[in-house]
Amino acid sequence: MSTELPQSRLVHVGVRATDLERTIVFWRDGLGLRMVEAAPGRYDLTDGYHNFRVFQHRGPARPPHVGGLLDYLHVGVRVPDLAQAAQRLTALGFTIFWDGVDGGKPYDPATPPSKSFKVEDPDGIVVDVTASEDQWPGVGL
Repeated sequence: MSTELPQSRLVHVGVRATDLERTIVFWRDGLGLRMVEAAPGRYDLTDGYHNFRVFQHRGPARPPHVGGLLDYLHVGVRVPDLAQAAQRLTALGFTIFWDGVDGGKPYDPATPPSKSFKVEDPDGIVVDVTASEDQWPGVGL
């Protein structure tokens, strides 16, 4: 008897944002995910393979997300041009806080990262940004 399971696919990620419009600026304008649908209190974005739905958080105040290098969860995004993504995010007011794959150097706009960088969305979700096609094993887009 084989113990191998049929192939599953990750197709959807949902995030509840405290500031929906600022969060959309981050994911759409900063990282380049494409908007496919909008409805009151939510947006659906995609990279062409996955649905990324951002909801407006409407519940009680919640504790801040643990971010930075203490993050419990982070998301990886591959962009076509790493330097341009860093410039866009910085121009939109987001802080690049670690260039980890390049040796943990602090971000210097005069010397853009060559392999990856980390940035937080408005709620503190850490995003590991790369242009490399082999950053994460098992990914073939």
